[in-house]
Amino acid sequence: MTESAVKSNTNEAQRLYQRGIAAARGGHKRVAAGLLTHSIRLDPHNELAWLWLSGVLEDPQQIAFCLQSVLKLNPNNQRAQQGLRWLEERNLLKGAPASSADLPEIDDESARERVARTQGESWWVNWRQSRRDMRRVRLLLWSVPLVAVSLALLFYVSVTTTLQANEAEQAPLVQAAVEPIIAPPAPPILEAEPISLRQSMTVGYLNAFAPLRTRLREATDTFRNIAVTPGNASVRHVSATQSFRETVAGALAEMDTLRPPLNLQQAHNDYREGLELELEGLDALLEYYASFNVEHANRAAIRFQQAEAYFDRARAVFSAQNAQIEQISAISPYTPR
Repeated sequence: MTESAVKSNTNEAQRLYQRGIAAARGGHKRVAAGLLTHSIRLDPHNELAWLWLSGVLEDPQQIAFCLQSVLKLNPNNQRAQQGLRWLEERNLLKGAPASSADLPEIDDESARERVARTQGESWWVNWRQSRRDMRRVRLLLWSVPLVAVSLALLFYVSVTTTLQANEAEQAPLVQAAVEPIIAPPAPPILEAEPISLRQSMTVGYLNAFAPLRTRLREATDTFRNIAVTPGNASVRHVSATQSFRETVAGALAEMDTLRPPLNLQQAHNDYREGLELELEGLDALLEYYASFNVEHANRAAIRFQQAEAYFDRARAVFSAQNAQIEQISAISPYTPR
């Protein structure tokens, strides 16, 4: 059979070549000779296959034919040159040279060896397939809680940012309400209407509370940008969560130093309760990053939702007070009684 008549099938030839090497290393020369012969018939340009085949054959003529085939592919192959020289020195090349037709066929493999090899390959293939499936299932189980936590964080941060933006628009009105008004001298029959003590305490509390809420808003924006950005590493998520937790804890400690008026006491308590629940949610989120336990992720999402409910109730009271202060600031201090 001439080389031009051989149809090259690289994939099948490579598979047979690898199996032939494994059989040769295991001492099964007969099986290796059949596998390597079949591989060469599919891909006669595999130089290493010719070399391995020459090492498992016993007929000197067949060995010489394999080494000569190697030299046709690579005339500078030293191993093939040394092998032919070794055969010539021992006068083992007497008679007609062998041809590719004289090489052993793959059918020389015994029935027992074929069954053992087939069962071994089947076990190996099944083991690799099961390992690949388990890897996919593990990846899916880890992805579900991550997606759930990311969605909960995205919803929480979006609502918080929207409400804080609305409050930021009303902040100048509160500031304008507490600025002193220099009034010109008034006739004796007119007098300015003094601001009540409760209103003064309300304005003072809101002014003291405003910087704290500004810091929380900035920390929330930073945490949102890192938490909801695809591709960020888990280490960066953990660092952002820890930094945001320190900011929330500092805000909670600062709230304990404020003295709200009676009309804002409940809103103050609600906002403080929301910060405590937010701390619990961040702690649960850190525990999830440490163990990837879905229970921690679910607890974090629940705490964030509960905290948002308290924040909403407190913001409603703050907004009502801002509107009332705006109305008072719009009334002239020289309105006759």
